[in-house]
Amino acid sequence: MIRCLHRNSPRLISRILGAFLLVTFFTMIHSDHVFAQTARPIISLMIDGKGVISDVQPLYQNGRILVPIRVLAERSGAAVAYEADTRRVTLRDGAHQVAVFPDSRIGYVNGSRKTLDAAPVVIKKRTLVPIRFISESLGYNVIWDQRGKVAKIWTKPAVEKDREPLERGNPYIVQAGDTMEAIAKRHATSISAIQRNNVARANFLQAGQLLFLPEDARKAVNPLASVVDNPVLLAERYVFPFDSRSEYEEFGDSFGFGREWTETNSGMVRSHEGIDIMAPQGTPVYSVGDGVINRIGWNTYGGWRVNITDENGTYRMYYAHLEAYPPALQVGSTVRTGQLIGFVGTTGYGPPGTKGMFPPHLHFGLYRTAGGGAINPYYYLQYWESNKAD
Repeated sequence: MIRCLHRNSPRLISRILGAFLLVTFFTMIHSDHVFAQTARPIISLMIDGKGVISDVQPLYQNGRILVPIRVLAERSGAAVAYEADTRRVTLRDGAHQVAVFPDSRIGYVNGSRKTLDAAPVVIKKRTLVPIRFISESLGYNVIWDQRGKVAKIWTKPAVEKDREPLERGNPYIVQAGDTMEAIAKRHATSISAIQRNNVARANFLQAGQLLFLPEDARKAVNPLASVVDNPVLLAERYVFPFDSRSEYEEFGDSFGFGREWTETNSGMVRSHEGIDIMAPQGTPVYSVGDGVINRIGWNTYGGWRVNITDENGTYRMYYAHLEAYPPALQVGSTVRTGQLIGFVGTTGYGPPGTKGMFPPHLHFGLYRTAGGGAINPYYYLQYWESNKAD
């Protein structure tokens, strides 16, 4: 008996080890899957251009969007009240008042009886209401982002932003000591013509700034081509990572600057491999181009981040310090130019969940796939800024 066991023990150990490794493998897969599905913060609702984290996600069923009424009220400034006896939920915004009842398609708008397109439901003690009915009753506008699986609600009229340049074909890099008068004279055009073509850029000049010269001006003496070596990234198919309604601060060239925080707290200074764009918490972030997600999740330095390889496999775009993601993103998913991929946050510089170590901003990095070398995206971002996501 002992001899038999001894003789077959290598085979037995091999089988046990194989079974152990198989179980471990499936456990790891399951753990990764659970992390991808549940651990990452998800936002399915935007109100007035900002992502909103809710303990209960909006529902999209039978062509109808249902959102938590209290979250909507808190962000819009509307007053919400609940009567326990009748289960009546009332939302009041200015002169408008809407009353609904869970599990009933009967509601009231300013006292008039109405039929809802879907009955409100209660999930985890939160009442979700059909947002189309609420928006029509209160004057809100609602859009369903099919690709991102996010409901976008506007409770106020959109603020008109400065228009984009009329012509982008002759970009000029501002040099130290430049004045608008000198630039206009050097390129045989007028100050007013440059200003008309650069409404949001021509009031204050600084070295490294990108100006778009008007169509009738001479060819730029300091062209954009002199500081970038990847002209394919200047194609019309690339857009800025914020949309035309987003609020954000003017950004500078911080590529290569020193960063003192390190995972080991060794005191070493590392190089900043990207550009930071300061923006309010929850500002939506969009893909600058077509591509495939190759990484998503937590990074010690970048917090919640997304890595996207461009459609040609030549470049990788890195979006970091996100607050949350839209629901549909997964490794291997194809994304399109202007697709919602996340929301500005303050995450990073620590273990999963660390936030608040710095003001909210988007860190955007650009890398070559071959060799992984970092590219300064500053001038590309300036160029894309004139072609924002819708």
